[in-house]
Amino acid sequence: MKNYNVTEIKNLVDASKSALVVVPTLSIDAVGAALALALTLKKQGKEVKVFCPQKTDQNYQKLSGLELLVDSYTNSDLIVSLDYPIDQIEAVSYNDDGGHLNLVVKTKSGASKVETKQILINNSGSTADVCFMLGDESVMDTAAASMVNQGNWILITPAQVSKAWAKATIFDPDAPFSEIFTFLLPMLGLNLDMDSGKDLLIGLRVATQSFSVNVSPETFEAGAICLRATQPDETLPQMEATPIENVEKTGGIAPGTNKANPTPTA
Repeated sequence: MKNYNVTEIKNLVDASKSALVVVPTLSIDAVGAALALALTLKKQGKEVKVFCPQKTDQNYQKLSGLELLVDSYTNSDLIVSLDYPIDQIEAVSYNDDGGHLNLVVKTKSGASKVETKQILINNSGSTADVCFMLGDESVMDTAAASMVNQGNWILITPAQVSKAWAKATIFDPDAPFSEIFTFLLPMLGLNLDMDSGKDLLIGLRVATQSFSVNVSPETFEAGAICLRATQPDETLPQMEATPIENVEKTGGIAPGTNKANPTPTA
């Protein structure tokens, strides 16, 4: 069992309402890990998006959560926020003043006016409360790489690097992303389910060529954890199993029934 220092990461995740997961370099291992993280965060009610600049192909179709994956990024959005009670605002509108855009905020009768110091302007595309970078952001184009200039970023990397923008870093040179996240998610209080466990298991199998290369005892342990997560919920009603010795005696079970196949006659 791996043990990462997750105190700062857990604080950021617990305090967040939205999350962005970034995969700079396309791979089934990285995308599977990113989607597993996104799915577990979504189950906690957080708004989640996974960004990868390259498009996926049919090799990724078995992964769950692909609807959360986007391949475009813009940092040109302008967000104007007011540090002002929303229940004191009556209406918000805009008008064209000779080619200049005016945003009009009408407060309710008797409410205090909006002060200049209460107006917050943000033109960054990275607006999530917590952001994860799976690898090196410098391989992306300049516009996308600049997303790390704002926000609470967590770096997950196999390379021993120091990034000034990272609030926390997990460095593990001996494990694929899918192995790292198999251990990391429970440490953050995020529970694996059938979908997230499947994504991590697919990533593990691809990254290790079906557990034949670049493996350690922890790799097999991670595989067992993911495999258990993909099993049906034991609390749900299950079909009654037929003892194997009965199957051997009768020649098998007829498809869709609990009855033995008829014995063939000459």
